[in-house]
This record gives sequence, C-alpha cells and structure tokens, in this order.
Amino acid sequence: MTNPECSGSSPGENSGGRYRVRPFLAPERSAPDQDPGPRFLCRDAAESYANRRALHQTMILEKLAPAGCWLPLTTLG
Repeated sequence: MTNPECSGSSPGENSGGRYRVRPFLAPERSAPDQDPGPRFLCRDAAESYANRRALHQTMILEKLAPAGCWLPLTTLG
C-alpha cells in the first residue's frame, strides 16, 4: 500500500525530512549529526532509495528522533 504522504517524495539536500539515508561507516558508535545524505519525508521513499544504493555500498536508514538525534532503523547491503 502506498502512503499518500510519500507520493512525489524525492531526496533533497536539507529538505528537512525525518528519514535519512547515508553510507554505513563501520565501525560506528554514533550517527554523525551533519547531513551526509539525502533526507525523505517518509520511510517508504527512503527505503526505496537505500535499496537502490545498497547494490554498490552498504547503506543505513535512520530516523530523526524528537530529541534531535538520528536513530538507526536498518542497514542494507
């Protein structure tokens, strides 16, 4: 089922989306605060983008928590 909030959602620099996709840098103890990857309004769009990139590199999907820190949701690749 497609989320209507996601339709037309695309990555954009500093778009303010709650979901972020970035390359996974092992080993990591915490997520970097700077914006190293595209942000999305919904998880479906972020996960789709991460899956396409994961063919070439391990990617991590994160969600912005209310406290302002990034929480890892899944690692792909």
